[in-house]
Amino acid sequence: MNSNLAADELDLTRFALNFLEANGAALEENKKTTSVLLPEKLCDSLNVEEYILITPDDVVTLSETDSEQEQNLHKIQFGSPLLDRIVFMAGSKPPILNVSLKFSYIKTQGFENLINEQFEFHKCKPKITGAGETTTQYIFLTCQFTAQSDEQKQGLIDFAFNTDTNAYVPDMLKMLTSIEKEYKLNAVSGYTKNQIKQIHNLVELYGYNAVSFKLENFIASMKRRFKRDNKSLDEYYKALEKEMRENLKRAGISNKLIKERKEKIAMLPQELATKKKDLLNKYSINIDFSPVAAMTVDTPCVKLFVTLIAGRKKHDITIIYNPGTKKADPIVCRSCGISTYSFGLCSNMHINCPNCLTKGCTAC
Repeated sequence: MNSNLAADELDLTRFALNFLEANGAALEENKKTTSVLLPEKLCDSLNVEEYILITPDDVVTLSETDSEQEQNLHKIQFGSPLLDRIVFMAGSKPPILNVSLKFSYIKTQGFENLINEQFEFHKCKPKITGAGETTTQYIFLTCQFTAQSDEQKQGLIDFAFNTDTNAYVPDMLKMLTSIEKEYKLNAVSGYTKNQIKQIHNLVELYGYNAVSFKLENFIASMKRRFKRDNKSLDEYYKALEKEMRENLKRAGISNKLIKERKEKIAMLPQELATKKKDLLNKYSINIDFSPVAAMTVDTPCVKLFVTLIAGRKKHDITIIYNPGTKKADPIVCRSCGISTYSFGLCSNMHINCPNCLTKGCTAC
């Protein structure tokens, strides 16, 4: 779309018009305005009339348009209601790209050694009973994280999950540049509500550890300030109690006042505990994640059929060999959902990580 106005005047306007056009609006450029005819669904979402006029900032004054046009004239500038609604809608669904990976060679043997090298099996032994080439899908998700405490810290973090197994596979993020691939734009209609909820749960599960290295200084700062203020509280209440007890020794103080002072002194530990709780809340760190971009990655893989043998019991599982990472994907614990290369079976043959084996299987 071309414009008669200078590019530096049209940054916000171009963004708004491109968004409207991408969502089905018809545009007609005039000398100082752009006429926009919107589809019904977009009108409802933006809370505007079917026909509107768009102009950048203060290019058009009210005197330059008739009364009917004045009602539907929208100036695009920072803080304008229409621009705010457009920004909200534009950010409500992250852009998504689809990538198909291609390999000239995929490993077909030697999986026994690979499995035994990568995995640690607790009180069970693996036996590969078969293997077959198939396809699987991963989602690469870029999220904005916001760490909120007494201060705020923001940044971006990437995740990679196998959407067929829910395994967290961060090694996938490192290998994409060196593999032959085909890109194409894809609508965000491929995920069900349950899948989206599961991806959200996975981000919550792995998010804190994933961003912890980026927040080292921030976390250390909050700890230092908490320690400093906590020490100041102790010193303050210690001095306050000492002062109040000294006041009890003053000559001529009434019995009533002595009783009131002693009651206040007795309440100081509880008051201090409340202050410390407030202080802990103040410096506690809450981290929120918001998706800003997503990419689905379709790739060939090898599905390994493995029988786990525990005494006289047997349990069949599948393990995904990923030719991109040249490794097997981790297995997901049935109890806590964590991805792991170390696992065993509970008495009911549920896969559990070592921690959940100790605590007790929650899937039983």
